[in-house]
Amino acid sequence: MFRLRLGIILIILSWLPFAQVLLLIAHNNGQLTTEGESSAFRAAVWGVQILIGFVGLWLVGKLAITVAKQAGWKQVPKRVWDLFWHGSSNTDSDNQ
Repeated sequence: MFRLRLGIILIILSWLPFAQVLLLIAHNNGQLTTEGESSAFRAAVWGVQILIGFVGLWLVGKLAITVAKQAGWKQVPKRVWDLFWHGSSNTDSDNQ
């Protein structure tokens, strides 16, 4: 469950506009004064965000594959949703 929540948080963090916020802060402090510096900084931040997103997808995807092997692909969204919100899926009650 921790890996699922961490993965989803990482995916969300990878979509937030950190590059723009950090560029605004840097420009207000007199840093990154040229367009080339700003572009290089933006590309570096985006690169880090893409890596964070891939790590999040890996964490969530690993769990989704495990759930799919147990319950089938059609049940994956429901089971992952249950795991995320309730901390358990209905696999225990379905198997009894």
